[in-house]
Formats: sequence, C-alpha cells, structure tokens
Amino acid sequence: MAPRRRPRQPPELMAELIEEILLRVPPNDPAVLARASAVCKPWCHLLSGAAFRRRYIAFHQTPTLLGFLHDHHHINTGGAAVLRPRFVPTLTPSPFPHRELDGCYHWRVLDCRHGRILLEISGGEGVNLVVWDFTIRKRHWLPEPPIPLWHYTAAVLCAAHVCGGYGHLSCHGGPFLVVVAGFDRARNVLVSRLYSSEAGAWTVTADLRCKYITSRKPSALIGDDVYFVLVPNDMVLRYSLSTNRLFIMRPPAEHEVHGGVALVPMEDGSLLGLAGIKYSKLYLWSRNCDPMVSRSPWVQCRVVELRTLVPFAYTVEVVGCAERLGTIFVATDVGVFTVELKTGRERKVAEAGEYYTVFPVMSCCFYTPGCGSSKLPSPVEAH
Repeated sequence: MAPRRRPRQPPELMAELIEEILLRVPPNDPAVLARASAVCKPWCHLLSGAAFRRRYIAFHQTPTLLGFLHDHHHINTGGAAVLRPRFVPTLTPSPFPHRELDGCYHWRVLDCRHGRILLEISGGEGVNLVVWDFTIRKRHWLPEPPIPLWHYTAAVLCAAHVCGGYGHLSCHGGPFLVVVAGFDRARNVLVSRLYSSEAGAWTVTADLRCKYITSRKPSALIGDDVYFVLVPNDMVLRYSLSTNRLFIMRPPAEHEVHGGVALVPMEDGSLLGLAGIKYSKLYLWSRNCDPMVSRSPWVQCRVVELRTLVPFAYTVEVVGCAERLGTIFVATDVGVFTVELKTGRERKVAEAGEYYTVFPVMSCCFYTPGCGSSKLPSPVEAH
C-alpha cells in the first residue's frame, strides 16, 4: 500500500493581509482584539504598536462607548456614606481600568472627553482638580485657579482640538485644556478660567455679569466653543476658546421640561441640541452655532414617546449624552437606558439607582495587554 500523503499546509497569510483583516475588527467588541493578541507574538506586537493604533483610529473614526461614570454614595467600613466615582461598563470585557477609582473617596466627576476624565477632590477649600488620562493611566494635578469660585463646573478637552481636525483621536498623553466656569460672589459675575497643560498655568479669563449659576450637568463641545447648563431656567452658557468670551443663550421659548435637560451636540458638528423630557415625551431642539448666525432660533426637531421605548413607572430623566454618537442616557425608576436618536433603539445599561448625571466614557482604540509596549504603566499620583 502506497504511503498516505500528508495534507498540504495552507500558505501563511502575508503580514500585510493580517493587518488589513485585524483593522476591520469592529471596535465595539474589544474581546476579539484581545484574543487576537494572544495568537502569537507577531500579532501581539502588531496590535500593540502605535502604527496599528493610528490606522485603527483613522479607519473607524467614531469612538466606542465603554460605559459611563457617575457619583456614587459608597458605604465604607465604618458604615458612613462617602462619595466616589463609579464606572458602569457597557462592554464585556471592559478595557477601562475602573478599579483605580476604588480609593478615590470624596472625588467627584466633572467631565469626560477625548480619553480624559476631569475629577474634583471635594471636602477641602478652593478648587482642587485632577485630569486622569485613563488610556495611559496617568494623573495630572492642576494648580488652583487664581480666583475663588462658587458653584463652579468645568470641561476638559484635547489641546489639538482647538487647532482643528481630529488630532485628539490619538492624543493620549498629549496636551490638554480645562475650562472652569463659576460664580464670583465678590463681584457678582460669572467668570471662566482656561488651564493649559503645556503652559502649566491658568492663562486667560473672561467675565460676564449674570444672575445665573452653573450646574453640574455635562458640558458640550462644538467647534471651538464649550457649553454649560445654568440654573435656574436651564439657560446655556457658551465659552468661546477662540475669542475668550462668555455668552448667554436662552432655552427654547416653549421649553418646560420636568425631567432635566442635556446638551446634545448634533452629528454634523455645527448644531447644538438640547434634550428634555415633559411627562413621557422626549423633546429635542437644535440651534445653529455658527457665530455668523448666533441669533438663530431653536428649532424643535424631534419628539419621542418614551413609553414605547423604555419602561418606567414614575420617574424618567435625561442624565447625559454621548458626543458624536447621537446617543442619550435616560434614567428611570427601572434603570438607566441608552436611546439612539437616529434609530430609536434602546438598551438597558444599569439597574435602578441614583443617577443625577452620567458622563459617558469613550475611546477610539483599545490596548491589548500581554506583550511589549502594550503594558500600561502604573498610575502617576503627582507630577
């Protein structure tokens, strides 16, 4: 009997083809890339390399929602309730290093954008802020602003955003800006301060005589303008990064919501949206943010009956918005749901609890642990 021939091994894929295949793995399933990095050392080095991350970000563009942060009352060992940030994942497994927040008692979340989280250390005097770049696990303590503020809020953004384009999609570890807006009781004015990590200082200021104060609702970034919600009456404060000026924008004339409001940057990048709930309906208005037509009116662009989308018995409230994704977060007495404004699809992402405000955490790339440069450094507690 003639010896049986061994089956011919299929030819190995060229490295270029492997990269093109892995490049098309959808970013909403990080487990696939994590498993691919464990196949062999060449794949691991490819996936953890900076060149692949840059191509992956450029190919997919839209960031992936990893979960959300909110201020959570935690019961410590002594039985006392202490405030600390809590991360709720929307992906499994989650690449977000949420355990690093376990010891952050008396910290509060102020903003989250461009791979960075802005945190406030409460309980002391003054304004104590920390920017955490969670993708590289690095913390940056900010100096106090040069003026005492009362009822303040803040926003963080990549410094590359001001230069135009989308350089901030892969700017992890790069320079950033922090905008603080608050009330100066000594002069009875709203004031803003801008911090630059490159300069390491608060650089410019703007004042506006106004009787409103800032809320801790999430900010919105459209072009070179940062928007905050004021109370009472849900007025909108606009800070212009290009001109260093503050402006007040009134809400829609017919605006009478009962379930809170959220600023919603619209998908084309030039419109500011405002979402609010009245009874069981979600109302969405939009307004042109072009400085040449800054006096343009609010336009009601959508009304959504929430009873057909999310379950609730008594309470329903808008608590956040994922920028660039067209997704809002709605908290009810049943849980927290995401609602996609374009498709109307809903998804339950958390059980019922106290969710006054949620801050979506998004990223444009994932880091695959296990080899070489992909290992993340330990947290840096001070610089």
